[in-house]
Parts: sequence; C-alpha cells; structure tokens
Amino acid sequence: MLGQIIKSIIKRNEPAIIPAQGTSVVRQRVWPHQIDYNLHMNNAKYLNVLEGARWTLFRDNGWFKHLFEKRINLVVASLEITFIRELNLFSSYEIHTKLLTWDEKYIYFEHRLMVKGKLYGHALVKMAGVRKGKRALTPEICEAVGADFNQADIKEAITHWSDMTQAKREL
Repeated sequence: MLGQIIKSIIKRNEPAIIPAQGTSVVRQRVWPHQIDYNLHMNNAKYLNVLEGARWTLFRDNGWFKHLFEKRINLVVASLEITFIRELNLFSSYEIHTKLLTWDEKYIYFEHRLMVKGKLYGHALVKMAGVRKGKRALTPEICEAVGADFNQADIKEAITHWSDMTQAKREL
C-alpha cells in the first residue's frame, strides 16, 4: 500500500480522467504470494487488492487531491463481500470500482471483480471521513471534492445493508 500512497501523492495534481461517479478499472493477476492451500486467491488478499482499487479510483476521479489538501482520510467502516467464483493462480482479472452513493455519515463504494466479462466477486464498502482524529461528515467531504451532497441517490441494497447493520448494533 505504501506504493499506492506515494503514487497518489506524486500524481495528485493530474486532472481527473473519469467523472466523480465513473467507474475505475484496475487489471490484476493472481500471484503465488496471494494464494491459499486450494491454489486460489486467499480471502484476506481480496481486502488488499480492493483497497488498491479504491486508491486508483480516488486518483482517477480527482478526489485524492481534494481530500489530501483538506487532510481528510476515508477509512473503511464496513465491508460486505461475496465470493462467486474463485480466482486461480495466475488468473487475470479486473476490479471495477465506483462510488455508489452517500448519506450524512458514510460514502458507499462498489467493487466488481470480473474475468472476461463474468462476475467473480462483489463487494460493498462503507467509508467514513476522518480529519485530525475526528469525524468528517459527508456534507463536508462533498464540499471538499466539489460534489453536491443533495444529489445522493440511495440504492435499495445500501438501505438494506444499513438496516442490517443497525439490527446488529441493537442486539
């Protein structure tokens, strides 16, 4: 991840190459250090490649520059992942990452792991803003990156996920 951070800092002044809600595509391959006993990608390794894909999205859509200037960090608050098919040793795959929506407290992202146009995995990520150890709410983040907070389109899947999270807290 250190490489992603350095690359992001170096490229922070480059113009955005996709719209804020566009899809960033990262091409990867499964390497020997990423596999488990079954010779497919270890479940824990998915977290690393998905984080790298989000860093790429933030560079591609221009958000990194604005978040860096305002000293706002986005941190994972929750992640839900579904493994549909295994990624075998040396498999080539793509990670399609996009901003889905936001609410008052969180920003939601989607990752789709694709091989030759077929879905191999899917993840939803809920991220929170933090600055100087304190919460940065979404309206402040939207202002920093030039997005209209009121333009959020809350997806049904996000509503169900939020309801499930709230139910867990109440137990």
